[in-house]
Amino acid sequence: MKRTRNRVRYWHGLGACPAPFAVRKIETAAMRGLPARPNAPLECREYVYASTSWDVAMAFSTLGGGQAVCEVDPGGLVAEVDPDFPNLGVRFRGPVKSMSVEVVSESALPTARQIVEVLSPDYVWPDGTAKYANDGHLLAPPFARAWGYADEDFRWLGPWYPIHFLLPSADGITVAINEKCRAHQMYPPDHPDLDGRRRVPLGSLDDAWRQPGLYPATADLLEKIRIRLERDDPTLEPIRRPWDW
Repeated sequence: MKRTRNRVRYWHGLGACPAPFAVRKIETAAMRGLPARPNAPLECREYVYASTSWDVAMAFSTLGGGQAVCEVDPGGLVAEVDPDFPNLGVRFRGPVKSMSVEVVSESALPTARQIVEVLSPDYVWPDGTAKYANDGHLLAPPFARAWGYADEDFRWLGPWYPIHFLLPSADGITVAINEKCRAHQMYPPDHPDLDGRRRVPLGSLDDAWRQPGLYPATADLLEKIRIRLERDDPTLEPIRRPWDW
C-alpha cells in the first residue's frame, strides 16, 4: 500500500490588515513596493515569512498590529530557514497562496509576555547565549554584566519580561518601563548614588505587560513618555527607585 506523506502546514501573521478575509495571496515586500525592515538586509524584501507554528505567526501578527493569521500554500517554493528566527521561522522566495484566514478577538490576542515566551527559542545575544532562562526570567544582558549585574538581579521583572522595555544608561543604571510609562530603576553594584541603599527592588513588576495585544515599539513608547513629560502630565507616575519599594 502506498503511504501518504503528511503535508507540512505553514502560517503567516498578517499584521495590520483592514480586510483579512479578502487576502488571497501574500506578496513579498518588494512586490508591494515596501522598504526593507530597519537594520535588515535588502534581500528580506524578496521573501514571504511564515512558520510551522500558529502561535508564532500569531505573535508576529500581533507585533505588527494585527489580529489575523492565515494558512499559506507555498506551492513549489522551497522553505528556507529564516536567518533571524532559525528555530521558529521559514521564508519563501516569492508570493504564496492564502488558503484560510483566522481572526481572533482583541481579548484573545497574546500579551507581550506571551509573545516573548513564544519567540524565546530564537531570542539570543550576539554571542549565541540565551536571553531567557527556562523558567522565563531574563538573564543578565551583556551590557548589564559589564556593570556587575548578575542574573538574579533581574528576577524582580517576573517571567518573560520584554527586554525591549529594559533600557540601559551611560552610568549603569537600568530602567524597566511598564505599559503605563512608569520607569523603575535598578542600580549596578557600588554606584555612587546608592549610599548604602538597596540597588534592586524588593517588589515585583510581574503584573506589567499583561494586556492582550499591547506590544508597542520601543521608540513609540519613549516618544509617548517624552510627550507626557513635555506636557507635565499629572497622571505620569514618578520614577520608582529600588530603595523605595
